[in-house]
Amino acid sequence: MAGKTLHIALLGNPNSGKTSLFNALTGMNQKVGNFPGVTVERKTGQFTLPNGETATVIDLPGSYSLYPRRADEWVAYNTLMHPEQEKDIDLLVVVADASNIRRNLLYATQVIDIRKPIIVALTMMDIAKQKGIQIDIARLSADLGVPVIPINPRTNKGIAELKKAVVTLTGAPTEVPSFIEAHALAGAAVDGIQELFPNLSDYSAIHYLINHESMGFDTALQDRIEQIEKSNQFNHTRVQAEDIQKRYSRIRDLMKNSVVEPSPLQKKMLSERIDNLLLHRRWGYLIMGVVLFLMFQSVFWLADYPMNGIEWIFGKMSGGPAVL
Repeated sequence: MAGKTLHIALLGNPNSGKTSLFNALTGMNQKVGNFPGVTVERKTGQFTLPNGETATVIDLPGSYSLYPRRADEWVAYNTLMHPEQEKDIDLLVVVADASNIRRNLLYATQVIDIRKPIIVALTMMDIAKQKGIQIDIARLSADLGVPVIPINPRTNKGIAELKKAVVTLTGAPTEVPSFIEAHALAGAAVDGIQELFPNLSDYSAIHYLINHESMGFDTALQDRIEQIEKSNQFNHTRVQAEDIQKRYSRIRDLMKNSVVEPSPLQKKMLSERIDNLLLHRRWGYLIMGVVLFLMFQSVFWLADYPMNGIEWIFGKMSGGPAVL
């Protein structure tokens, strides 16, 4: 990467802490504009790596999966998948909310299967801890096959480790393993696409089959892809459903190995104990009466302060004695 500015795409679910990480990395060295042809905000910035090189990072709009529905999800999708845009991205950083790890891993594993150099940055570790969620970072990293780094952008915790991982990955790139066997979803059709695009990953080939109309290919190439679909009876809906099902199945197994969550039964038991007390046929009425009494008393008690204050002010203004 010597002599070349590294380009990093920052992506993740909405509200995962992605923009906070972007701000922590770039500080004041940011630019804001719109993505070409789309009125969706584009934020780019630069930061210096430990080896002295400069990295340009782009904060992509939040997405829940690689099957886009909203305009901003299409922006992130095209940056990752469009042949004219994805070639400009050297490394991907997927930000995942540790307190909602199962939901965030769906998108992360889809991005992993694009087979570009990738780092998973785990945010909200403090909130996860409050929820009783424990994550074995080393085991999770081994199961995903990519670096997983816990970070806290507000305190800069983990930022130095993240930058070191960027240097390591770009200095000596290693092959990213597949999370699911995407070729099995539509083997013959995938082979046909890879004859047209030899360096394409199996999972990217699936997305070319599904969304090639949005990728700006010329008419001849569009026709060839359509022919591959028809000759192999490629079914968009079935393939997408199988993809999601296989991912959640693997995520479920992965979480058994590396994530400890509080038992839903324990949460239910606590809730039931509270309900049993508050809804008790005798104690429930007594508790409700006490709560209502305290609520009304607090209203009158709090009202004394502004009332006495107003009386004191008018007393001063009229020159008469103030009654307190």
